[in-house]
Amino acid sequence: MLDTEPQIIENYVKTGQVQIIFWPVLNHGDSSTFATLTAECAAQQSPELFWDVHKTLFENLGDLWGATRDELIALAVGAGADQATFEACFDGPDGLATVLALDQHRRNRGIYSQPIFDINNQIFAGYQRIDFFEEIFTVLLEG
Repeated sequence: MLDTEPQIIENYVKTGQVQIIFWPVLNHGDSSTFATLTAECAAQQSPELFWDVHKTLFENLGDLWGATRDELIALAVGAGADQATFEACFDGPDGLATVLALDQHRRNRGIYSQPIFDINNQIFAGYQRIDFFEEIFTVLLEG
C-alpha cells in the first residue's frame, strides 16, 4: 500500500475528491496495539503528523516490532510531535480507549484481515494496484 497510497493522496485526496480514513487492525498483539496508539496520539496533534508517523511505522515495521515505549515516543517526536502532549496521550487512558474502540468497530463490521478498503460501503480485500482505485474513483466521481 505504501506505493499506491501516495498516488491516491496526490491525485484524489489533495484535490478534495477522496478522503482516506485509517482504521486500526489489532491482530498482532501488543506490537500492533502500541504502534496504533503511537499513530493515534500523533493524530491527536494533527492529521499530517498522523500520516507521517503512519508512514514511518509501516516503512520500518520489521525494526519496530516489539519497540519499547521510549522508541515509539522517539519516533513520534522525530516526526514532529510535541513530546509532553504525546506522552500524556500515550500514557493516559483516552488514547488507548480510542484505539480499542476503533478496533472493536472494525470487528463489529466483520473485518478481520488487512488491507481492507471500504469505498462507499463496498468492501475490497487485499492489496490493490493504483489502476484498481482509479477505475472505482472514476465511476463514483462521474456517477
